[in-house]
Amino acid sequence: MILVVVLSLAIILPVTYLSAQAQRKISEQFIDNAAERAVGKFSAMAESMTATLGLVRDWGETELFSIEETDKLNRLLFPIFARENLLYGVSVADIDGNSYYVRLEADGLRTSQINAKQTKRQSVVTLWDAEYNKINSEANDSDYDPRRRPWFTPALSEDDISWTEPYKFFASGAVGVTASISYLRKNDQKPVVVAFDILLDKLFTEMSNSTPSANSRIFIFRRDAKLYVPKTLETESEFLALSSVQEPLVREAYSNWIGEENLGEKVLSIQHEGTTWWSGFLPLDNVRRTTWVCVMIPEQDIITQAGKLKMKLWLVCLGSVFLAISLAAWIYRNYGRKLEKTENSIFDVNDPETSICKIIERGEGPEVEFKSTIRMNLHTKKPGKEIELAWLKSVAAFLNTNGGILLLGVTDSGEITGLEKDVFENEDKCKLHFKNLIAQHVGTVLSKHIRFQIFPVKDKTVGVVVCDRSTEPVFLKTNKSEAFYIRNGPSSDELPVSMALNYIKSRK
Repeated sequence: MILVVVLSLAIILPVTYLSAQAQRKISEQFIDNAAERAVGKFSAMAESMTATLGLVRDWGETELFSIEETDKLNRLLFPIFARENLLYGVSVADIDGNSYYVRLEADGLRTSQINAKQTKRQSVVTLWDAEYNKINSEANDSDYDPRRRPWFTPALSEDDISWTEPYKFFASGAVGVTASISYLRKNDQKPVVVAFDILLDKLFTEMSNSTPSANSRIFIFRRDAKLYVPKTLETESEFLALSSVQEPLVREAYSNWIGEENLGEKVLSIQHEGTTWWSGFLPLDNVRRTTWVCVMIPEQDIITQAGKLKMKLWLVCLGSVFLAISLAAWIYRNYGRKLEKTENSIFDVNDPETSICKIIERGEGPEVEFKSTIRMNLHTKKPGKEIELAWLKSVAAFLNTNGGILLLGVTDSGEITGLEKDVFENEDKCKLHFKNLIAQHVGTVLSKHIRFQIFPVKDKTVGVVVCDRSTEPVFLKTNKSEAFYIRNGPSSDELPVSMALNYIKSRK
């Protein structure tokens, strides 16, 4: 039982402590993971877009297309929209102002081409259905100049892909971000820029779908205190100043974040109308870090999730306790009897006289036996084999039961007569005689469970035989026969063969 308690406490106490201390850590980790999942949507999209954008640049460098060859452009660019589900538009523009643009339009596509060499700047707009069949085409006056768009100049000054801040697209007025890259035409070495547009509405929807609970909120905002507001039936998507945002929860979350000494990735908790909200902040772009994502989750939703984690933790704990009990049972079955608290545990070798006197005061019992001598028959005044076998029976019985203590030189009534009655020349002769008797009648192998010592007590000498429980059966050998003894109260009883076999089987 002590072993079970110790093993169980070793498991339960740490689990209880960790469970009590884990609420804040669980909340912080939970909201941090939610924010990472949301930003991960953009990261995954950015990686895919980057690879595709690089591919289009390679097409341009190898002259697979040019801005003037719209048929080739359509064949190459139209299929990209089926591959990149967040892609909204693709632009190809050169340093002279010539441009080609294709974007999503209803269930199809819309292309527009501007030839800067024309006297009057016009855009040739063509609509295409979902199967890429031309619906109609018309030319309109246009003041669109790709060189003035926020994605053009940065692409010329960087060797790698450049990402814009969120801004309004020229044609649709929708809010999004653009990734752009440039290359040099082979024929005239003039730079050409390829750009991919991504709507924040689509990205926002993808991020919102990744939140862990129905009550979660997600916001995209800029460091200039402007919040992204998605498109509705009445309004277009746009960035609004936080001062004009009607939701106090959003303003409070931003104020707490902006009020921190070091702006950056962090987890904060705020109280709003009696509810604790956990907020996680991560940048949408780790390079420029101007646009940020905030994921907010009410604590109650996290507690529900944390409760599931705690339940799993406690199930593991209960399973561990069961294993601890099983382990304790196995240890007890194989070694536990040695650890049991028996009468021999009160014998203190450092204070033998006091211990012996206490044992005598308690009297004989299942684990205590007194014998007056080792070999001497006090009636005949001669050594007798029957005297030796009397205490050897007790030794065998102790070994077969729960162990015990045999005091030699003490009468049944508790009187200390001493081993002097055995008339040994010295203590060494006495111990040698004891050893030989154990080897002859019990067995040398089993002597490891028996310890014999002699101590002076009240001017007499007393022999103390400490017997541990044996894991293997002990038979007392007499002449050519063997007998099996167990302790039954204060006596040592011999068991017949059938009972001995059942007893041996039951104690394993």
